[in-house]
Formats: sequence, C-alpha cells, structure tokens
Amino acid sequence: MLVSIIGAILLLARAGSGQTYLLGVTDSANKNGYSHEPTFSHLLRPDIPVMDMYSTHMTCRTLDMNDKVKPFVVAAGAIVPLTYEPKELSPISGQPIKGPCSFYLSDSKTKGKGSVWFPIEKIGFDGTMWCSQLIKKNGYTHGVVIPKEIPPGTYYLRSEIIDLAAYLDNKYEDFTREPQFYIDCMAITVTGSGKVAPKGSKIPGIYNNAESKFLINVDSATDSKSFTIPGPAIDPLLNAGP
Repeated sequence: MLVSIIGAILLLARAGSGQTYLLGVTDSANKNGYSHEPTFSHLLRPDIPVMDMYSTHMTCRTLDMNDKVKPFVVAAGAIVPLTYEPKELSPISGQPIKGPCSFYLSDSKTKGKGSVWFPIEKIGFDGTMWCSQLIKKNGYTHGVVIPKEIPPGTYYLRSEIIDLAAYLDNKYEDFTREPQFYIDCMAITVTGSGKVAPKGSKIPGIYNNAESKFLINVDSATDSKSFTIPGPAIDPLLNAGP
C-alpha cells in the first residue's frame, strides 16, 4: 500500500508542479538570473509539499539545520528578491495552487529551534487573486521587504506558500485532508541599526488546532476576502514608518 501511494505521488509530480520551491535570490549580476540557493538540503523532494502541519518538516522542510550556502546580504528596509520554480500545478492534485503566503525570520544561531520564528509579511487574497497566483503573475518572483527595525545579524528567511484548494479536492481525498505547505528557508545577513526583537513562535506549532480555519472555498471571492491567515500576527513595531 505504501509503495502504491508513493508511486501515485511521483506520477502526479511528473504531471506538473507549482511555484512550490525556492530557486534562490534574483541576482542581475548572475547569468542564470539567481544565486544564493536555499540554505538547507531537503529530506523531501523539493516539489513535494508538507502535508502534516504538525510535522518537523514544517520548520524548513529538512531536519538538517546546518548552513550549506553563504548568506545573502541585505540592508534592513531593503528587498530580498525571491525566485520560485516556474510552474503552477500542485504535484499532488494536479490542480492550480491557490492560497496565501507567509514569510518568517529567525536568528540563525538558534537553528530554528524553540520560540524563535516571527512573521514579517503575510499575503492572502487581494480581491482578485491569491498570493500564489500573484507570484505567478510576477514571473514567479516575490520581493520580501526586510523590516528596517530588525537588528543586524544573520537570519533564516522562511518562505511558505499554502495550497488551500487541495483541502477541498475530493478527487484526491487520501492525500488532501490538510492544506499543502510549500516551505523553504535560506540564510540572509541583515545590515543596519534596528533594535526591535519581535516575540517568536515555534514551528511546527503556529497552526496547532487551526485545521478548520483553512477550510474555505478558494474560488469564492466572498470567502477568500474574509480569510485570515492563521498563526502569529506581525509585530506592530515592524514596518512602523519612518
């Protein structure tokens, strides 16, 4: 039974994947258009989502939290230009990915362990499209602003795209009883003079007992507009203005 399930997943993955994983940071000086790949090696295939919100894979989709890549250097208040795999379908359901995005930071010295992760940006439904669709519209890129209030240092930047559409897909009921989480982390070194250290949360743990909050009709504009991304709120002292 396990073999057949794995085989089904791999067959679906060959059929098409989504903007499911981070290729790196857009870099105009790099001939390939991006550099500074995600910091950690994956235990899972990079285009296969995490489907258990209580799994340790929710942190960075790996259990090896040892840096593999030189951090990308960015000034506090500037943008980290992320580039994603340019496809649009879920490797599990074969359907377009629809859902929100969240971006978190943690001090790299913690290795992502404990109550150390805090959100810096959350994007849901803008009235016409979900964040996952916006990334596609923007050429599978997204610029994450690093709050100017963040203290200097080296951090892990965690990118999370959530596929809510799969949660309602009865055709693939065996695989989709929870949302699908597309997660990657990369190391960044922030320069500046910020002093705000937001309260952190544990990952996994930010979505404990929140299953029902993900169960919405993503094709309904009314439902989508009313959706609030579960998890900790962004610290009001971040991006507080000049």
